[in-house]
Amino acid sequence: MRKIIFVLLIVVIALFGAKEKKGQKYYLKRCSSCHGSGKMWGNVATQDEWKSFFTNNIKDLKEFHTDNPKVLKYIDSKDFKREKGRMYRFLQEFANDSETIPSCNN
Repeated sequence: MRKIIFVLLIVVIALFGAKEKKGQKYYLKRCSSCHGSGKMWGNVATQDEWKSFFTNNIKDLKEFHTDNPKVLKYIDSKDFKREKGRMYRFLQEFANDSETIPSCNN
């Protein structure tokens, strides 16, 4: 029984880690050209601030990018709707008030 619980725990941890990795991939593809690495930019906001950016119909995120029509078009796209959850989890993971410290292999 212990082995089954241990294996399930490992699978759950791996799945959550995979979501952050996928979010990092989306961030690097879509945002890093302006904002730099996720470790750097993710750490400029708290978890609550990132939550604010990604809630309320993405209003704060759009306001932050008002001078960049290309980004606004992406934010309104199906791609963003598909990617935003994982990108949000990634940014939450490395927020400046999270307990996760970026390492060389993150």
